[in-house]
Amino acid sequence: MKVLVTGAAGLIGSHLCDALIKEGHTVTGVDDLSFGNINNVNKNVNFIPIRVESIRNQYGPKALQVKYDVIYHLASLKKVWDGSISSCNVMDVNYNMTSIIVEKAIKDKSKLIFTSTSDIYGNSKTFSEDDNITMGPPTNLRYSYALSKWHSEQYILNASKEYNLNCSIVRVFGCASSRSNRTWSGGHVPLFVNLALNNKDINIHGDGLQTRSISHAIDIATGLVNMINVTNEIVNLGTDEQTTVKWVAEYIVQKTNSKSKINYIPRADVFGNYNEILVRFANITKANELIDYKINFNTKNVIDEIIQEFSK
Repeated sequence: MKVLVTGAAGLIGSHLCDALIKEGHTVTGVDDLSFGNINNVNKNVNFIPIRVESIRNQYGPKALQVKYDVIYHLASLKKVWDGSISSCNVMDVNYNMTSIIVEKAIKDKSKLIFTSTSDIYGNSKTFSEDDNITMGPPTNLRYSYALSKWHSEQYILNASKEYNLNCSIVRVFGCASSRSNRTWSGGHVPLFVNLALNNKDINIHGDGLQTRSISHAIDIATGLVNMINVTNEIVNLGTDEQTTVKWVAEYIVQKTNSKSKINYIPRADVFGNYNEILVRFANITKANELIDYKINFNTKNVIDEIIQEFSK
């Protein structure tokens, strides 16, 4: 099949391209490289280093004017918590990209697979795809990322009912690999590894006992490939293994023989009135039933791989 992947140079996108090529698909990848790394891109990908907006331009690259059997939409402005990215841009850009992709998928009768985020669950107890979603007050900018994804989910599912869009939605929980960005945008595991290897302080928000689920991006990518035959469903992908942020930091410091000091910063000093998610794990019951989803790497495997690669 002909497959288009947006965000193809990113962590999950690049692993997804690898998996699709391995399955024999013809893959075109789009990424503006604002977060992605060109070195992540498989040489067999027809890679186009442009913004998603160019897909709507009839005078844009000819490769984007063809019809694709499947479109994976991963490109996204990342979550905001340090003020480095405008929260207005996060909401505007993410919606704009989704509307462009939906328009193309409807026009070409392509299957659309959209990657959402576990952030929309907030402080859920079950992380079930059928749960009601509750957001915090709009006075906190950090909700912008989750809201942009939630809005895109609704827009896509509306299009499925009103325009017969063939679609599925994947809510991705935490993941990483040796391709992860080494800054905050890559998540706490690669960030902590990079700091530890450079003997720099590791700052943890709160007491560090908040749990996260960190899987390997390869497992996520494999699950995304298997979603091709799933229609009009919301499915979690990730791991149900939980590790505390404190444990991750301590394990990394010990594993790297680092001199890094672990500091604990009050949550309110960082997040204000944001109700931080204290427990997070991927409820993958539905993924197991629909696509026989498998977890092949535990969190230690992921951390050890990143340490090995970042140490080079």
